[in-house]
Amino acid sequence: MRFLKSFLTLVFLFSASNIYAGGKPEDIQQLRNLLQPITSLSAQFEQKIIDANGFSVQSSSGLFQVAQPNNLRWVVAQPLPQQVISDGATLWLYDPDLEQVIVQPFNSNIESTPAILFSGDLQRLDSAYFIEQTSDGVFELTPQQSGSLFSALRIVFAGAAPESIVLTDGLGQVTDIRFIGLELNPELAADLFKFEIPAGIDVIRND
Repeated sequence: MRFLKSFLTLVFLFSASNIYAGGKPEDIQQLRNLLQPITSLSAQFEQKIIDANGFSVQSSSGLFQVAQPNNLRWVVAQPLPQQVISDGATLWLYDPDLEQVIVQPFNSNIESTPAILFSGDLQRLDSAYFIEQTSDGVFELTPQQSGSLFSALRIVFAGAAPESIVLTDGLGQVTDIRFIGLELNPELAADLFKFEIPAGIDVIRND
């Protein structure tokens, strides 16, 4: 489930006179100012996974939706349909080709995933990452503790809207996620973040 790893990779030690645990105060505040107003979003996405040698190993596309506090939908349409859905308490991982759904508690350690960007918990974001604004609207986040699913995260804004997220894992593999037709703060029904298990498929429960 490479698509799942890349999604969960679909949201910690510096000191100097003008830098504290989370980075330069002005960089942190700039990112806060962009993330704070976002309570929900909906966008089509295009994702490319590139190995450490620069070769493309997978492309996919689909729909990404998120609503605070921890409601998530990551629905891959191409090349193989797959879904990751969470209502903040339960996480469903559905693979239609395998006729299988994995059901497990939502990972409370959200700071180890990019989902923290849109969780609304900005205090937790500050403490989990060293944040640096490398250019206007471009922020590099480096995990400050072990256990993160990635070694670096870059989020790029076009104006007030997130345009792309780029993740790099410990082996140098890069996941580039670009958003298309993004809507900020749409009204998203609660049932979008519940998964109705189809009849006749295997259910694996990881409690």
